[in-house]
This record gives sequence, structure tokens and C-alpha cells, in this order.
Amino acid sequence: VLKDLIHSSFIDQKIINFKNELIKECVEQRYQIKGKGSFLVKSKYQDHLYNIFINEAKKNLNKFTLKSVDFEIWCYISDNEFNDTGWHNHTEKATINCVMYLITQNKGIDFKLNNEELHLKPKDNEMLIFPAFLMHYPHPSKTEKRITLNLELLCNETDKEIFNVQ
Repeated sequence: VLKDLIHSSFIDQKIINFKNELIKECVEQRYQIKGKGSFLVKSKYQDHLYNIFINEAKKNLNKFTLKSVDFEIWCYISDNEFNDTGWHNHTEKATINCVMYLITQNKGIDFKLNNEELHLKPKDNEMLIFPAFLMHYPHPSKTEKRITLNLELLCNETDKEIFNVQ
């Protein structure tokens, strides 16, 4: 079942001391790359964010081992400059995917697996962890700002093994 593949947790207490500075890093770096909505962000909080992600994944998923620790953080900013990613997944570079919602808007995200679709409206400081193969579509917004971070883990095991998919 689709909803069983998506694990949600709130990380507000884990990022409370640096969230505003993290948002500032994202906003400043976005404009250095000509206003694109989705971009690679360099953050002094990268290790801390990946520790949060890995610890939550270990609590909720089957055992996994990392194939690579070459971590990146992608930031997605949707606002009046508008950026529509369309339906996509992360199978080319990851096994486990994570989205951290720093600032949400009222649009949400859709997930699709076979003939099943699920719409979620994450809240500020919510983190979703899901398999890289899972198709998803973050709804763009031209009026409300959304800032999310995408983190990925590349594992030795398959996403189907880690998420217990038959």
C-alpha cells in the first residue's frame, strides 16, 4: 500500500537552533544561480541534516548500509518565480529519498504507485522519507513560498528490500 512506503516525522526540535539560518543560506544561494527553483545548496548544516535523516530512516526502515557518503542537498524554492518539477523519482542517484519541509504552502505533494495515488499536505518542519523509485509531484505555487530540502541516500540494498516491497 502506497501510504505504508512514506514515513513522516517532525524535526522542528532538531532544527530549531539553525532553521532560520538554513533558510537564509538557501535563499541567498538560489539567486546566485539565476533564480532557478531547484538547485544544489552548500550548507554548513549538511552533516547535521543527514544525521537526522539517517537516524529517522534507521528507526523506520529495514536495515541498510550506505554505498556512498558523497552527500548533497538539493533545495527547491517555489514562489512567484514558479518552478514545476513535474512527476519524477530519484532512482538514478538514490535508494532512499527524503524531503524536509522548511516552509510549506497549501498545495502539497502527490505520490503515485501503479494505479494508486496519494495526496499529502506536509506541514512546516515535517520530513518525509520514501523509496527513490516512488513517483511524486510537488505542486508548484506562484503565490505562496515553499522551501524544501531533498536529501538522498545511496545504499547497498535495493529500495524494495529496505521498504519491504514485494
